[in-house]
Amino acid sequence: MMGRPGAAGRSRRALACAGVAVAVAAAIVPGVPAGAASPAAGPSTTTTPAPSLGDLTTYAYGNARSDNDTVDPAISKLSAGPAWDASLDAGVYGQPLVYDATVYVGTENDTVYAIGAKTGKVIWKLHVGTPASTSVVDSAPTLSGGCGDINPLGITGTPVIDAATDEIFAAEETVVGADDWQDIQHWLVAVSLATHKELWHRQVDPPDGNQASHYYIPAEQQRPALTLSGGRIYVEFGGLDGDCGQYHGYVVSVPEEGRGSLVSYQVPTQREGAIWGTGGGFVSSAGNMYVATGNGSSNSLSSFDEGNSVVELSPTLARLGYWAPSNWVQLNDNDWDLGSAGPIAIPGTSLLFVAGKPAANGSFGYLMKISPLGGIGKGAFTGALCLGGGAFGAEATDLIRTGGPTRTYVYAPCGSGTEAVEVDASAMTFERVWTASTGSPDGPPVVAGGLVWALNWGSSGLYGMNPTTGRVVLERSTAALEHFATPSVGDRMLFVPTQSGVEAWSTSG
Repeated sequence: MMGRPGAAGRSRRALACAGVAVAVAAAIVPGVPAGAASPAAGPSTTTTPAPSLGDLTTYAYGNARSDNDTVDPAISKLSAGPAWDASLDAGVYGQPLVYDATVYVGTENDTVYAIGAKTGKVIWKLHVGTPASTSVVDSAPTLSGGCGDINPLGITGTPVIDAATDEIFAAEETVVGADDWQDIQHWLVAVSLATHKELWHRQVDPPDGNQASHYYIPAEQQRPALTLSGGRIYVEFGGLDGDCGQYHGYVVSVPEEGRGSLVSYQVPTQREGAIWGTGGGFVSSAGNMYVATGNGSSNSLSSFDEGNSVVELSPTLARLGYWAPSNWVQLNDNDWDLGSAGPIAIPGTSLLFVAGKPAANGSFGYLMKISPLGGIGKGAFTGALCLGGGAFGAEATDLIRTGGPTRTYVYAPCGSGTEAVEVDASAMTFERVWTASTGSPDGPPVVAGGLVWALNWGSSGLYGMNPTTGRVVLERSTAALEHFATPSVGDRMLFVPTQSGVEAWSTSG
């Protein structure tokens, strides 16, 4: 690609993911700033160097979505108050990325920021579009006033960094042209970390947008984290809060050079089937992507529509298999999304774990083989989880070695507070072992520095929990938080995305 830094400027860690089913001719969206490089065609070759201290280049520290930082040192102390508080131009929903002593975030005002990890000083920023207001979104056909819970809609999903090329990619909702619903689009933007300039951007809305028999672009929302794998960027779509309007769950992918076919997968339901979990899909060692869906529209056992399912997709986004609970119709009918927290891999095994909203018969997590998935109601262990409310956002995992056998934990973002289950991989079972001792942290958990960290995004608190007991050992008040806010750790700092920007705490052992 023209404009990329040379080999000397390329560093440490590259990421992995896969994808692609309906191909669409690609074109760079007009409006690249003057001086920005035009991308060249051709595949990208990336390697995967060893992790380095302080790096978090994709949501959850990798495409297994374990949210486990195995590199940074133990944490036993936090600064009494924020070491710094960077006020930006809008709220941050995504997990702060940490790379080369710099924190990278995107805001709902469609701005990408680079912030000094130790200082909180804005090193550079780039405004890449005009966000869409809810009033304009709600003016689209099939939508009505009061849809959605983010205003304005800009960059919501966590961006991704390719450390082999020193580029950051962000998905934005933007208004192109007049302030009208027909001018709302979703773009993927590539920015050079070396020059701080936009390299390219292109529209990534799936085919047949704004057609009444298909879907309306304003009814789609891009909330999940982006995924980079095999030289392609994967972008997932769900709907607005309230499941308003005519929309579908989608996964799309484009080459990270910016040119080439856009390929898409649509959840085969007449409407809905959102893919909206904060962490995005995970990628198996075979290169296949796994996503979880929300409720579809079918209410007939004879018309399975992949609502409330785990779906396996090939690197070309062809469906390879699926799993759904036997009560998927009831989940469809009642908006009990399985996909409120996406699937994650269980480390060191061939298993995946997924949990979602509570249902009439209780709240559950599911453990199953990564491949092949068992179909409807088959091949999965079902266990109690999140008894005080469902799981929302993304889980985390940890392997704990304390002199005896290695113990495998999954930490879930339950509505009533973080819960942990211990997994018996050989028996393919799990059981609940603790709930957070205080504070009801309900945001997606992160394992770092020997503790489990989670935010209470409703009451604005940060909690560090003992990973085997759930006892809160560190606690701090934060600024107001957005939904499903996820902290991150790197460079001996802990970073929290907020409604006004990013806060950081100094850590020590």
